[in-house]
Amino acid sequence: MKKNVKKALALMLVLCAGVAGCGTKKQTAQEKTASHKTTAKKATTTTSSKKQETRKLKKSNWIIELDPGHGGNDSGAVGKTNDQPQEKDINLKIAKYIKQELSKNSNIKVYLTRTGDTKPELSERVPKAVQDKADLFISLHNNANGEIVDYDHGCTVLVPTGNYKKEVSKQAQLLGCYFLKQLEQTGVENQGLLMRTSEKNEKYPNGKLRDYYRIIHNSVEEGIPGVIVEHSFVDNDNDVEQFLKDDAKIKKLAQADAKAIRDYCLGTVKQEKEEKQKVTLITDSKGKNNKYSSKMFTLYEY
Repeated sequence: MKKNVKKALALMLVLCAGVAGCGTKKQTAQEKTASHKTTAKKATTTTSSKKQETRKLKKSNWIIELDPGHGGNDSGAVGKTNDQPQEKDINLKIAKYIKQELSKNSNIKVYLTRTGDTKPELSERVPKAVQDKADLFISLHNNANGEIVDYDHGCTVLVPTGNYKKEVSKQAQLLGCYFLKQLEQTGVENQGLLMRTSEKNEKYPNGKLRDYYRIIHNSVEEGIPGVIVEHSFVDNDNDVEQFLKDDAKIKKLAQADAKAIRDYCLGTVKQEKEEKQKVTLITDSKGKNNKYSSKMFTLYEY
């Protein structure tokens, strides 16, 4: 009898242990499921935050100020021969073609600082953008060989250094990348972003060196992302032949610009792509102490 009782007790202990073990396994599985759900939720939140962060700068409607460089008695960069087009005329044609192209988007409004062969003063150009309540200021130019850089062809975009109003400067740099990307796709060689600081020790209100170009530092000070787009070189035979020789070629440059503006303003997070750009920092008028680096930017396509 005693043996039977002992056997019964032993059996009950085994059963209890088994039940307890099963209960523990079940609980662990539930914890794992909950853990996976929490991780998934965090991932979703991160992705959602990323999308939200991207769209903070996106607007339903955009106002763009295009600034065709030079004009009037200022021809701008000069070609090798008199029969080559003048920079001031090319700049204006590009601006008008961009406006024509962007008119297809009802939510993008375009203004020009000049519409004919006139010469607004540098001190008047950014204030015109402020008057028009522009979201972006884009000065359109073409280049000529000089001492400050080591290239004599291709495209570059002048952008602020970030010494003042960093977020505005950051957006201007990003905008510059869009132009470089689209112009490169037309065949123009991409020479990267160019920054230049004051050579007269001029300072921003925060005490840091001011950007050299008036268009650039005026834009930063007004809180408008502003860039200077140098499309190609008017004194480089190959650039002239490929990109500036006639209106059809000039229009292709303008269409690339319009695509760049659309992508910046209306690009979607779904087509995210990081790209590296060369950055040149100029600190003197001879380009003897240029600093070269590269920077990654995240672009979105429209």
